[in-house]
Amino acid sequence: MAQAYKELCAWFGSTGPYNTITMENCLRFWDVLYQSANSRPVWATPNYVIYEHLNLRLRRFPNRPALPEKRPVLILPPQAGHHSNLADYSPAQSLVRVFQSYGYDVYVAQWISAATEHKNLGIADMIQLTDEAVDEIRNRTGIFKIHLVGQCQGGWQAAIYTSLFPEKIASLITAAAPIDMEAAPSSIVDYAHLPEDFFSYLVALGNGLMDGKYILNGFKSLQAQEHYVEKYRRLWQWIEAHNEENINRFLTFEKWYEYTQKLPGRFYLEIIRFIFKENSLTQPGHLKLDGRPVDLRHIGCPVIILAGKKDHITPPAQAFALKNYISTPGEDVIEILTEGGHIGTLMGTEALREDWTRVNEVLDLVV
Repeated sequence: MAQAYKELCAWFGSTGPYNTITMENCLRFWDVLYQSANSRPVWATPNYVIYEHLNLRLRRFPNRPALPEKRPVLILPPQAGHHSNLADYSPAQSLVRVFQSYGYDVYVAQWISAATEHKNLGIADMIQLTDEAVDEIRNRTGIFKIHLVGQCQGGWQAAIYTSLFPEKIASLITAAAPIDMEAAPSSIVDYAHLPEDFFSYLVALGNGLMDGKYILNGFKSLQAQEHYVEKYRRLWQWIEAHNEENINRFLTFEKWYEYTQKLPGRFYLEIIRFIFKENSLTQPGHLKLDGRPVDLRHIGCPVIILAGKKDHITPPAQAFALKNYISTPGEDVIEILTEGGHIGTLMGTEALREDWTRVNEVLDLVV
């Protein structure tokens, strides 16, 4: 046992002597890892489901000081194998709460893990489900146009939706959203250009569904040293130092990050083909949904685009390129470059405090 402790100490690079590696610390370390791998993400803010269809649950987050003159906000989280509570991650890191603090009535489209009967749902179905969510909000509030916020993959979905239903959207906000895959190189785009048979094989392994664990492993491989070594080294050092604040922060993140969901196989394969391989959003009419051509030039509402300076998944140029394909006047397009990376742009403390606050200040000017 002593030798095992010494090896564990050497691997994590502990700064203390070997005799600080106690059974208590070891048990705490493995307990944190067990919890992170066997817990479900939770919503930080009270809410309830107001509509459900297929793999969509529309959640409303009641806001007591909601101002009647404010348009409702619908947040579209990414469908990338993770839980949608990214939009309401924790009490201190909640995009929902930022909008609530400005008096908005907030709704989130929760994409639940796909079941076998969902395997043939495609991009057109997700846009249809988004339209059902928008209409539910419009019918409940009596407000004709709403604000639409798309996070990461939810960003290109929001852009597609706004181009098809411009009469229903007052403003479009995209964050770390890939739009033009040729605007800047990225490992994700390189990965997407693997043979199509590779992705079809992954879907076949899931009997028509794409298992989020494969997507997660792909993300981890982009920063292997960080995800497979360094974060565990930091965790061990925090346990040695009895730093419960950092341990709990680690556990909260891992509960979200390690929990994966399944995507409809058709939807996943269409993303790979149309969004990444063929870069369809930059080619008016190249992508057709139920016979309707997607043309981003139909977007003419105010647009806010956020991108992360350190984003290795969606480089800023891929996100900011949206402005090149829409009809919104230049003075009504706001670009915000955050100091963070991909996830940091979506729900990092600094981005929420500074950049998303600026988003809300701009929205106050939208009629």
